[in-house]
Amino acid sequence: MSKMEKRKDVRWSKVFLAAVTTAVLVIAGCSSHSGTNKDSSSTANGTTANAVTQPASNTADDNKSITVAIAADAGIDQLDAGAYKGSMNVHAMIYDGLVEYGEKGEILPALAESWEISEDGKVYTFHLRKGVKFSDGTDLNAAAVKFSFERWIKDPANSLNIATAMQSLEAVDDLTIKMTFNKAYYPFLTELSFARPVRIISPSAVEPAGDPGGTFVKAIGTGAWMAESYKTDQEAVLVRNPYYWGEKPKLSKIILKVIPDPQSRVLALQNGSVDLAGGQLGKIPVESLPVLQKDSTLSVQEAPGTNSHFLAFNGNNPVLQDVKVRQAINLAINKKSIVQDLMGGIGKEAKGLFPQTVPYVTEDNSTWYGFEPEQAKALLAKAGYSDTDGDGIVDKAGVPLTLNFVLQESEFPEWKSIGELIQSELKDIGINVKLQVLEPNAYYDALWKTKDYDLIIYRTYDDAYNPHAFLLSLFHKTGDAPAVVWSDAKLEALIDKAVGTTDLKERQSAYDDIFKKLYQEAMFAAVYFPDDIFVVNNRVKNFKLGYTTFTPVFWNQLDVGE
Repeated sequence: MSKMEKRKDVRWSKVFLAAVTTAVLVIAGCSSHSGTNKDSSSTANGTTANAVTQPASNTADDNKSITVAIAADAGIDQLDAGAYKGSMNVHAMIYDGLVEYGEKGEILPALAESWEISEDGKVYTFHLRKGVKFSDGTDLNAAAVKFSFERWIKDPANSLNIATAMQSLEAVDDLTIKMTFNKAYYPFLTELSFARPVRIISPSAVEPAGDPGGTFVKAIGTGAWMAESYKTDQEAVLVRNPYYWGEKPKLSKIILKVIPDPQSRVLALQNGSVDLAGGQLGKIPVESLPVLQKDSTLSVQEAPGTNSHFLAFNGNNPVLQDVKVRQAINLAINKKSIVQDLMGGIGKEAKGLFPQTVPYVTEDNSTWYGFEPEQAKALLAKAGYSDTDGDGIVDKAGVPLTLNFVLQESEFPEWKSIGELIQSELKDIGINVKLQVLEPNAYYDALWKTKDYDLIIYRTYDDAYNPHAFLLSLFHKTGDAPAVVWSDAKLEALIDKAVGTTDLKERQSAYDDIFKKLYQEAMFAAVYFPDDIFVVNNRVKNFKLGYTTFTPVFWNQLDVGE
């Protein structure tokens, strides 16, 4: 995992410290959930069938494999289920959680086939599937789950509410685990769906075995895959877990090949040395897509993403404290042009902070500013700005309206061209913009520490972390520290209400009010809703994008054929 991925991963884990009380579902009395995991075997009436208890027998399909390009080392030797090390994607392939994240935030059964939540939202009781084994053949039971939770909670870096709010953890019987918390919080189950650090590891994966404080030895999980071999910064080979409790993967092997350079990933796709690349595994440059789309051996797969790119305003700048200036900047950005002219038609016009693939985001609450440069000029005039010397830049009391726009292109090369377009569009309404391209470390320092910017382009988080985690992280104070992107007490109260209510309708209403206030006060400038892009060799069959960045592809469904 890259240093930048580690920074983001830890930052996501810290977001929940600011949260307040709630429960996970609409709770009336005692709520419960049960169902069938999408990868599990099921009976005709929809109830969960008994899990696989014996190793799958060898069949003719045991020689089916694909090669996947990844941008950074998989870190198999560090892939402890109780830590933030190694590839998040591989973590989710080897380790299962009690629950998993479904389409638009639906929480689905995984190792827990059902659960109950107490009326006050503080006690969760999970019922484990019968007959599940780890990849080393040892049994999954409540004691193993308890061991896993005790192990990752011991990590000082862990600040998820699941860890910080847990009062007790009890193995009620062999297949029942009960968690008691000091507060209610509706995203508890969402946290349990994360790729890490809340997945279940075998007690035999550490030395001494069964010791929650033991030293990690080997990645042993209940997931569909297990590590066969590993070469640092070269490749990791995953093979089918013979004890997997769900539907057996059609492939017998997945080779993860490390290719850090994006253009090299494109070449590898073209020459057939890799079968699949894209998404968070290793991005494909937008400018390369037309060539790849013309390749008869390849298929370009697109799906609406769950993150967005936007401009944050520095609220410490007196100029940007005027809502009319912030609205004018929004009205000057041609978001359709970004999609059509810069991104080759890939992605969507940004209409708000989050796309509608995110929970609680609807057509009705997705309202934002269109492209109206003349209206933007009028707003600047109302704010007291005019071009007194005829140089094309408006000024006020003799001071030109000049803004410093910070970006980075190491992780997001498209931001340079987007920044240049916005620079040109803001100049058209009389705002002088100075672009400053920083290295990633300096860029993140400017955003999170020094606030050395007027405008900065950033992205929201993905899938399971939205909308609550991102709002808490950037639009809500943490302790005595003010909100990172925009401080507003009324907005923070609405966020508290959203994560604190036990009623689904009240929660939706609170999110509606949040998005409305973000719009009315123009607390950011919407830029772009990117799509998730993967390129797949046509020999790969049954390709389907997953619902999260940590499970970007439904790996178990993949097959190969001529």
